[in-house]
Amino acid sequence: MTGNGTGADPLGIARLLAISTQALESARTPAEAVEKLAGALDEEREARADENAELNRLLREWVRNLRLMAPLLPDHHPSQTPTLGPYPRRQDLLRDFAEHSEQYQQALMHYLDALTGLAEDCTEAFRAELETRYPDQLDQLIDDIAELDHDLLLAQWQAIAEPRYEQWLSRPQTQASIAGLINAWSALTKTLREIADEWLEGLGLPSSRGLDDLASELQRQRRRHREEIHSLREEISELRAALTPKQAGR
Repeated sequence: MTGNGTGADPLGIARLLAISTQALESARTPAEAVEKLAGALDEEREARADENAELNRLLREWVRNLRLMAPLLPDHHPSQTPTLGPYPRRQDLLRDFAEHSEQYQQALMHYLDALTGLAEDCTEAFRAELETRYPDQLDQLIDDIAELDHDLLLAQWQAIAEPRYEQWLSRPQTQASIAGLINAWSALTKTLREIADEWLEGLGLPSSRGLDDLASELQRQRRRHREEIHSLREEISELRAALTPKQAGR
């Protein structure tokens, strides 16, 4: 699709949106996003140089404005923005949420990539095993898979996949990936709970933090009551011991 190849989209707006999205996906800061977007649009403008003079002029003006705007934008991640203005606690939580959300997505992507590699390795080994067992018949067997012994196939799959999974799980890279995913998820859920508590408390509703504080206070009151009861029992025992000689003298 080159832009005006279809009557439904003569100016190629859909393509412009697609290349703009691709450029923005790889950007890490606002300034970098604007610069990447300008570069992608500039390349598209040059590719369309002979197609539409008015569109070419508009794209050139847009790119020029973007490049003028880029130096005015922060060249750092939004999560690194200092806390300013009212509600600093809430701003810090939202900044932490953005940072922890990105860390979790990266950890999840790294783990899924490793898991996908394991699945592909097991699948290739399973196919090689079937080709060895059924030479020159594999395609026919796949077409007639309902006729195969499913229990036998399952046993063969387990024999191939389980040792590979155990080996994959014991690798330091896999353990580091799993640990990173768990830590990133824990940090993200902790921040989410704190944000939820802030909003609930702002609405005058009970929060998990408030319930934890209430449980701690109840536990403290129970300890204090036990200490007071123990002290009273000691005083009663002392009074009884003091009264016993007097009663015996009578």
